[in-house]
Amino acid sequence: MYSVEESVISERGFVSTVHVLKDGEIIYSLQEFQKIESRFSWVDKKYLVTKILELQKKTDDRRRSFLVIYEDGNQIREYVNMDQTFRPLPYC
Repeated sequence: MYSVEESVISERGFVSTVHVLKDGEIIYSLQEFQKIESRFSWVDKKYLVTKILELQKKTDDRRRSFLVIYEDGNQIREYVNMDQTFRPLPYC
């Protein structure tokens, strides 16, 4: 007889950062962000890392949390345990 071992693959929840420009354009990729990075110089990178680590703990398997950083108003919003198809609003 053959023995078949089943393994359950768990998709761990993860955190994404998204940048929203004043004109409503949403930046998802690192390459696109690097082109406009200077527009977000007000963002404290240590704060972002801390928030990402906190959100990782709060994010369930197979879910995604977001840090959405808005150029307009210099605001950062958290969205925890969102569906994989979540898209942030282009305004805060």
